[in-house]
Formats: sequence, C-alpha cells, structure tokens
Amino acid sequence: MGMGQTIRCRHCGTEFICLTGHEFMGQFDCSEGFCRVETEISIRCPQCMKRLNNSEREFNEQIVGQLCW
Repeated sequence: MGMGQTIRCRHCGTEFICLTGHEFMGQFDCSEGFCRVETEISIRCPQCMKRLNNSEREFNEQIVGQLCW
C-alpha cells in the first residue's frame, strides 16, 4: 500500500509529488482507514526548502490531489 499526493507549496507555489508507502519514507500513517500526516519528520518543498508539515491542518490545505495504491 502506498500513497501519492500532489502538493502546492503555500510559500512559493511550486507543485510536486510526494510518494509514501513500503518502499518510500513513511510520512503518513494509513493504518486506521484514514491518513494522518507525520509532523515529526519534515516534508520540505524541493524549490524553496520551507517545511510544509508544521501541522496536519497546514499540510492538508496544500494538497492538490491524492492517489492511493
């Protein structure tokens, strides 16, 4: 099981894909039927390097699309 999200950075507007799952760094916990964003490990924008997951709410506001497999 894995998850991909298209994220638009609120700081610089860059869109990028963040992939998670068994073969990727575990940044999401989908064990209880919903996904919780990990806030202890930084998710950073590849363009401006600002942290995007200071809080779960802040991160969820930047999600443009999701894909689960």
